[in-house]
Amino acid sequence: MADTMRSLSELATLLADNSTGNISPQDLRDALLATVQPGHGEISITSSAETSIAAVDTWYPASGTYALSANAMNWDMNTNGQLRYTGAADRVVHIAASFSMTAAGNNKNLSLAVAKNGTVLTPSIVNRQISTGADEGTGAVHAFTSVSTNDYLTVVVRNNTDSVNATLTTVNLFAMDMAS
Repeated sequence: MADTMRSLSELATLLADNSTGNISPQDLRDALLATVQPGHGEISITSSAETSIAAVDTWYPASGTYALSANAMNWDMNTNGQLRYTGAADRVVHIAASFSMTAAGNNKNLSLAVAKNGTVLTPSIVNRQISTGADEGTGAVHAFTSVSTNDYLTVVVRNNTDSVNATLTTVNLFAMDMAS
């Protein structure tokens, strides 16, 4: 039988009174494996590529070849660069991303963020000044949001100075859901 993810309040109600003996081994399995154990997923760039910036102050998905890490639970990568939630129940997630980037020109102010379903999560925006194109700036972002089945996360970049391209040389995007 498939495990069923339930909310904590549903589990509390189910497990509160077992005087009827209706708590089955499957109910306990659901509680421990599908509800309390957090899902998690992680993608990383395995081959970087220049992200084409066509317009200043416009967000673009970070180009490159991505790979899903082993042992993901309730997360996959159905499209390159998209970390997709595949769990059944809505969840609140903590998102973390680390990165390094360069620019194709000098004196560029770049921003990086995480987007959910193509919409930038504003609290995740960080800015990075690249003095020369050879500079490799690093940074990290964190965000907190809710996800439903098939919602996806991406790393996005923009150039706040002009339309010079950016390259994310490393990216690690991680999400861990929390019981709610």
